[in-house]
Amino acid sequence: MRTLAPSTPAPTRADEVSGKGSATDSSDFTSHKLLSPVALADEQARAHLRLVQSKGALVRISGSLLPHETIIIIDRRVMILAGRETPTGREYTVTTSQILVDGVYSLFRAIWDAAVELDTYLRSNVPHLDADGCMILKALGSGLTDELAAQRLGLSLRTYRRRVAELMAKLEANSRFQAALRAGELGLPR
Repeated sequence: MRTLAPSTPAPTRADEVSGKGSATDSSDFTSHKLLSPVALADEQARAHLRLVQSKGALVRISGSLLPHETIIIIDRRVMILAGRETPTGREYTVTTSQILVDGVYSLFRAIWDAAVELDTYLRSNVPHLDADGCMILKALGSGLTDELAAQRLGLSLRTYRRRVAELMAKLEANSRFQAALRAGELGLPR
């Protein structure tokens, strides 16, 4: 069995997410996509992952920070690890060292086994935001001061700040920045 295992938040790169080369058409090839929640930051990315999944890829979301964009393990004999972009192009590491291949495969499997399937993740405890909550979230993302955001929403400054605090609690965030990230992870409208 061959395993393709991209592993981080760049689902908007269609060539990497879709597994170009139509290898997914082969019955002995299974593409495994392991991504962090950041990969679900916008609806286009989520829709693309659903499409990839409908073509036979297995997609899971992990709470673990995934530092590299792509890991490809072929027949558990060859590993291709994509690194960072550099001024001269992208760095790749290719190895047939069985110790390295087995080690990376074991780490991938451990994260994969603890990760949640895409559909389950998307249906899981996403907090419901009413119209006011959506407006507050949009105001937070606008970069306005509290005073200007409250004024534009027709709220007192005290009410606006209370609603921001309620929204942060609902999103289980400790800061406004964290609230915005969490909203993106959950695919909430902003």
